[in-house]
Amino acid sequence: MSKQVGIMEDTMMGIVDDTDGDDRKRVRLGDRDALIGGTDEFVAASWLRSQAAGVSPEGGDIRYIGDVDVASRLVHYAQPVLEKLIEYTEDVPLSVAVSDNKGRVLSRLDTNSAIGALVDTISLAPGFSYAESEVGTNGVGTVLESGRSVHIVGAAHFHERFQKYSCSGAPIRDPLSGHIEGVLDLTCLVEHSTPLLHSFVRSAASTIETALLNDRELNQRILFNAFSKMEAKTRSPLLVAGKNVLISTSKAQKLFDADEQRIIVQHALYLAERATKATEEIELSPQRIVKIRTTRISSGKTVIGVGVSIADLTIIDSAVHGTTVAQVPQFNINSGSSAVAGRNYDSDPCNEVSSVWKSVTSLTRDAVERKENVVVIGERGAGKEKLIRDMVCNVHPSVTVVDIEPGFLTNDMKSEMSSNGNRSVYVILRHPERLTTNETTSVKKVLSDISSQGNLVGAAAMVTETESSEPEDNPFHRSLRGIFGRSIQVPPLRHRTNDLPYLVRQILNEISDNDVPEMDSETLEKLSTYSWPGNITELRHTLSECLSKKPSGMIEVEDLPASIRLSSIHASGILEHLEREAIVKSLEENDGNRMRTAKSLGIARSSLYRKMKIYKI
Repeated sequence: MSKQVGIMEDTMMGIVDDTDGDDRKRVRLGDRDALIGGTDEFVAASWLRSQAAGVSPEGGDIRYIGDVDVASRLVHYAQPVLEKLIEYTEDVPLSVAVSDNKGRVLSRLDTNSAIGALVDTISLAPGFSYAESEVGTNGVGTVLESGRSVHIVGAAHFHERFQKYSCSGAPIRDPLSGHIEGVLDLTCLVEHSTPLLHSFVRSAASTIETALLNDRELNQRILFNAFSKMEAKTRSPLLVAGKNVLISTSKAQKLFDADEQRIIVQHALYLAERATKATEEIELSPQRIVKIRTTRISSGKTVIGVGVSIADLTIIDSAVHGTTVAQVPQFNINSGSSAVAGRNYDSDPCNEVSSVWKSVTSLTRDAVERKENVVVIGERGAGKEKLIRDMVCNVHPSVTVVDIEPGFLTNDMKSEMSSNGNRSVYVILRHPERLTTNETTSVKKVLSDISSQGNLVGAAAMVTETESSEPEDNPFHRSLRGIFGRSIQVPPLRHRTNDLPYLVRQILNEISDNDVPEMDSETLEKLSTYSWPGNITELRHTLSECLSKKPSGMIEVEDLPASIRLSSIHASGILEHLEREAIVKSLEENDGNRMRTAKSLGIARSSLYRKMKIYKI
């Protein structure tokens, strides 16, 4: 295959994407122009977006983001494909890179050192951002904005630094959710460009997606097996949930509607990240409380889901006391008539937030009122610091909040503390895991001194974790464990999507001018299916983008970024297929004996008969 690539003729400058149209008009952007019509219309649309984002054609340095997950699941499954592409195209000076769904480069391989040195000059390297809003039209960011593969050659790039290169990019989608996980990009000089690279990148991206699907299917099977075993051991309503997966007993489906199941699942996933097993009461509505017992489900060291058995305390209380409890309908984001309004919304915020967030804020308030030093753990952008600041301001309004970060000078910190005189102080310690040994010693001494003077109201250490990390793995917990006792886990946004109506309204109020737009229910539903890897920070950025497109009026699905607009959930059909497949295989292994089949699956015979009837086996 490499020989074929080497002898193929060069392509013309432009974009090879779909078919070219004959009817074209020219559009001017400053002193540059592009043709409108066919594929050139695609380029012009990207240029317009680039210009609106403030990208300069003359450029500037590519922004280094850093702190990217170079050991992510995506990189793990993409790396063999990158290596194979390099092997196939060894005769062509080519760089192969994979980025995340924010356009941040995660990994890159080169066919030779010469092309590697060239692309180093345009910072196509891990940690650098190739988002279209950062660098204009390119083979990474334009894929994310358009949601489709592209082949951008030479002058089709908005940024002049890229115009001697050809970039072929294709989205890598999660096979179950449809959400773009990242982008595969092939970069070479224009003189080595060929339309075949566009085919290569699409085929290679599809190979990565297949690997992701196989990984997902393994997790699906683990979840299904866990469900079968739990179902055989309990008569309580049961749910098993993972990413884009929900399996439930018929009893759970009858007792809890979709919104209530979502509240239960999100709280259970939050608990599963904190403990192997947990029991907690949660409020589904002011009139309905349930007790959930959760069991963490893992694949190796990775938490992939949770099993939840549920006791409806409302029903128990009614049976004991002979009372009738009215059921109040929950906010339903599927309702066609609902909308998230602007400033004039008068509901009590306490009734709008999820049980997970109520639990976290309750723990935080208790710690602040008790003047305890706490570790606040959560993913980047989850709102850790805002939670603490808001609570300290609410409980101790006259207290001075002092920030300490790695790299501080001890004398400067002491001076800042002493400048507050006898005023009460609350200390926020940022990135404590990055402190040196000397800095850790200084922090201990300063906190001890303020505390002995009676001026320390409390302290919070902000620890950032990744989706797959365990809080106990952080070295901070060993170095300062004696000073910071209680840990508070701040849930990621994907575990509290029921809070989206409130959060969307709150953020729109903060970032909009006088005319606060509204968001329709279909758009809210689309937001709730997205995984929000950037949490509240990403939500704020998304809403800012929406406002830049539509400063007033109703925000609709088409106003959302492509990565969110094109996301969806298709898990249920796959789960049904997996369950049916498992039953058929077990029946074959047991020569059709239903008793042995039920025993090997770990379910009751009645459950097996019911499932065989459902799946027409």
